[in-house]
Amino acid sequence: MFLTVRVSFAGCRAEARYAVLLDVVPVDGKRYRYAYHRYSWLVAGKADRPAPARLYPHPDSPFALRH
Repeated sequence: MFLTVRVSFAGCRAEARYAVLLDVVPVDGKRYRYAYHRYSWLVAGKADRPAPARLYPHPDSPFALRH
């Protein structure tokens, strides 16, 4: 269900600290399910309302978000 995301960075300073944010937005107002027997995604109804915008730092991240 979830895609793999692979990124690489160049030109970053070794002594600097960076935060990388990923914003995932729906492409339409539909809910999908994967049909294994058809090897495809099928529309399975209307999408849920979007969740409130929040930042979720990865628990293993050495970077602490400050509000």
